[in-house]
Amino acid sequence: MNSNAKHPKARKTGRRRTVGSPQKGVKSHGARRSEKRGTGGKSRYFQDLVMDGSERKVDALARRLEQQSRILDITLSSISDFAYIFDRRGRFVFVNQALLNLWGLKLGEAIGKNFFELKYPDELAARLQHQIQTVIDTKRGITDETEYTSPTGAGGYYEYIFRPVMDREGNVELIAGSTREITERKRIERELRQSEERFRNLAESLESQVQARTQELETRTNDVLLQSEHLRELSIRLMKAQDEEGRRIAREMHDSAGQTIAALSINLGQFSRELGAASPRLSELANEAKTMLTELEREIRTTSYLLHPPMLDELGLREALSWYIEGLQQRAGIEVLLSMTEFDRLSSEIELTIFRVIQECLTNIHRHSGSKSAEINIVSDRDKVTVEVRDFGRGISEENLATIRNRGVGVGLRGMRERVRPFAGDVAIESRLGAGTTITITVPYKLPN
Repeated sequence: MNSNAKHPKARKTGRRRTVGSPQKGVKSHGARRSEKRGTGGKSRYFQDLVMDGSERKVDALARRLEQQSRILDITLSSISDFAYIFDRRGRFVFVNQALLNLWGLKLGEAIGKNFFELKYPDELAARLQHQIQTVIDTKRGITDETEYTSPTGAGGYYEYIFRPVMDREGNVELIAGSTREITERKRIERELRQSEERFRNLAESLESQVQARTQELETRTNDVLLQSEHLRELSIRLMKAQDEEGRRIAREMHDSAGQTIAALSINLGQFSRELGAASPRLSELANEAKTMLTELEREIRTTSYLLHPPMLDELGLREALSWYIEGLQQRAGIEVLLSMTEFDRLSSEIELTIFRVIQECLTNIHRHSGSKSAEINIVSDRDKVTVEVRDFGRGISEENLATIRNRGVGVGLRGMRERVRPFAGDVAIESRLGAGTTITITVPYKLPN
């Protein structure tokens, strides 16, 4: 059978085709052009063509891997960090240019060597080799820091990372590593620690000074409180002594002076009777002297009552104040309205204190306010007594009132404050020029703890 019989279309086109010849536009790439027969008469051309295609794929893959390797090498060699790869024996199989520059070596002088062979200090080399083996054994990465100085004299403090590279079976095939210089960071950390240490020492010193100062202030405060307590007790004792002395003087004036005045009055009366006929003029003088003795006796009695009102001890605060107000109205012509709620009797010390501060308020009204009337309101609750004394006189200017409120002198307030201080009491004053003055006294029932 000829070839034309096998390929009838060839006669129509006038072309002859040979089995195994490539079509137009298709390159053989080294494929056999002659047809060969294998066992059983089968053609080997198609087998050779398949093998030729596989080779092309392998070549393309190799070129691609070579390109990627070149790109990776260029990339890793362009960074400032050190990048490298170890084999399972801890020998370098890749080193980037930055690390080669640190060592002062070429690539061929570093590849295949371990840390000992690269003249690392024995202790550091042993530590690094041990960490590489640990990554292989545990299949886990390691991060650490170390100081290092290369043979070129370059060096510093470095942070490095070892990471396992696994094969398809999950075994560690290689160890990839990277190292970064952290000398500046370590310097900053060291300075920060030193600053923290200085700050801690300063804080401890300040704390010690504050504690010492606080203890000193507490000691002084305790001393001041103790002295204040002593002064309070002394003030109470002084006022008690004054009251006792006033009571004694009042008793002496009432008893001794009163008896003397009574005896003089009797004698003058006898003189007047005996001299009445013989000397009318002397009798008249005796009667005038007797009248003056009566006035003197009244004044002494009033003064003795003011020094210590016996009615306060006998009948209480309300009766003593009523007696005093009545006498003030007679002596000074001031109308005083007393309003006092009902409450049980207080201690003798508190009743005397309230009587004295009201006495001082009314004396100030008489001497300074020019008011012809006043009001006294006394209210008691469960733990304190509040006394309000109000007049309708000329009042106090704002400037003088500010001085008085700042514990300055004036209108007898110092004496009032000293009176109520032992009882933790308070004295407040409100006034307006031309509209009168109001003084409020608060006295707790019990002494402060």
